Amino acid sequence: MAAGGTGGHVYPALAILDELRARGELVEAAWIGTPHGIEARVVGSRAGIQFVALPSRGLDRRRPWTWPGTLVGAASRFVRSLALLRRFRPDAVLGTGGHAALAPLLAARLLGIPCAVHEQNARMGLANRILARLGCLVLLSFPQTQGVPRAARTLVTGNPVRREIALLSPELGDELLVVGGSRGARALVDAVLRAAPELARTPGLQLRLVVGSAAPVEGVAQALARAGVRAEVVPYADPFSDALARARLVVARAGATTAAELAAAGRPAVLIPWAGAADGHQEENARAWAQAGGALVLPETAAHERLGSTVTRLWTDERTLRAMAAAARAAARPDAARRAAEALRALAKERRS
Repeated sequence: MAAGGTGGHVYPALAILDELRARGELVEAAWIGTPHGIEARVVGSRAGIQFVALPSRGLDRRRPWTWPGTLVGAASRFVRSLALLRRFRPDAVLGTGGHAALAPLLAARLLGIPCAVHEQNARMGLANRILARLGCLVLLSFPQTQGVPRAARTLVTGNPVRREIALLSPELGDELLVVGGSRGARALVDAVLRAAPELARTPGLQLRLVVGSAAPVEGVAQALARAGVRAEVVPYADPFSDALARARLVVARAGATTAAELAAAGRPAVLIPWAGAADGHQEENARAWAQAGGALVLPETAAHERLGSTVTRLWTDERTLRAMAAAARAAARPDAARRAAEALRALAKERRS
């Protein structure tokens, strides 16, 4: 596995490993990630996975003068990836997008090791576009994914989600869950604080706000208490499945893995795409889930003014919430991990034959 940086890249890869292990087809696994990303904490604690931390950073498109240093670092990462793959001798290598996956997958191609990339988003990222052009199999979450090279080998699998999330009860909980991804989102925290007076007046509303590293837990909790909101403010939702089980409605960014997990759990959502996402891919993700009926999309620029009224309207409309929940589950692909695992197994067989 080559994945890192955010939960959106890490958790689908973990779901695929868990599926391979459950099928009795995983003999040994190695994972190349970054030393400070979420994978160092989540994967490093998993038994049966050899975790290798290699520093990595992407090209900062707003600071081109940093590109030479980034490329030198990438070359070093490529050489170290070659050494690891020669030593580990894997049957296949899977990357889940982002700069953390690029060098290991390039090394796999050079060594003739079968490789695949998984694209979580509705618009393909730069690293995966490069690897697709070099012959890696492309596993897609959406049939209509934008930016896929014309000659790429593709297979639509869906976005693998953790088994404990896919097995959640379809019954809605009694909390409003607000989560901004594995790192948090200051814009969502600010929007909630702005909406606090209206949330306080919403009958039966209990808030769980996950701030990540974007805001201080104590300060946000005090501000919500002063506004009269019944709230629990936490840095992380771990395990996320527990937070989803208690959720009646979710407000979240439109990261592909977050959206896929909401769909698998059957939780209605208000998606607020991050305006700074590369190539606007979060807007594409949000639009795809909204078209399926499981989510409403609220632009980041409108969140401060409209979040409170949007949440209140949905919270008090049981019929709409249940219809959205059913639509989300209908659009989910609960067999995505199985499909991806079978694709990797097929790649390994191709090499042996």
